[in-house]
Amino acid sequence: MRSGAAGGGGGGGGGMEEDDLLASILGGGAGGGRTRMRSNFPGAGGEHFRGGAREATPEVTTVERALPLTLEELYNGVTKKMKIKRKTFDETGKRTTSDQVLEVPIKPGLKKGSKIKFKGVGDQEEGGKQDLHFIVEEKPHPLFVRDGDDLIHTLELPLKDALTGWRRTVTTIDGKQLTLDKAGPTAPGSSDSYPGQGMPISKKPGERGNFIIKYNVKFPTTLTAQQKQELKKIL
Repeated sequence: MRSGAAGGGGGGGGGMEEDDLLASILGGGAGGGRTRMRSNFPGAGGEHFRGGAREATPEVTTVERALPLTLEELYNGVTKKMKIKRKTFDETGKRTTSDQVLEVPIKPGLKKGSKIKFKGVGDQEEGGKQDLHFIVEEKPHPLFVRDGDDLIHTLELPLKDALTGWRRTVTTIDGKQLTLDKAGPTAPGSSDSYPGQGMPISKKPGERGNFIIKYNVKFPTTLTAQQKQELKKIL
């Protein structure tokens, strides 16, 4: 590196060399060209220039991790303990790996796709520490399908019951027994809605969505000629 203060060479003591003159014209001042300095310690912000603009610090990335939850956990709310491994640098700059347990709060009524965010708990990079986002996923349920704040349950009915009437008991997601009773015909694909028996509405504490019963009428696959005649007489 050439020093901007040097005036030696074969000319007079007050002369300016060509390199120094060029640096002066381009705004480098008496200090001449720029001196590059790199930090050897990770996380220190990367490369810098003496007498010049600082290079951009690398942007810290965000890590996303799936968090599968049962419908009951999303209904009741729960705190999940999640173990993560994170890479950091010690005082000497050596890369180390450590375990950490995070407590992830799940509010009642939280929907799939919701994010629970933790700042600075991920791996340490040159620009800082990564953020970690848990993405809520919904596990399939054997009895219910969620639709927003509503819960849907499909009830299978034989054709005979659908035509002549029926009585059933259905268990809601919170364990309550709901008695269903119909005296007349039940149309295939029809449904009934029970307000306030669905999922909690996370943004409206104390309120719940609907519990919807859909009816799937099971038709016979074959009929004898006599059965057909009897049905024609009845219907």
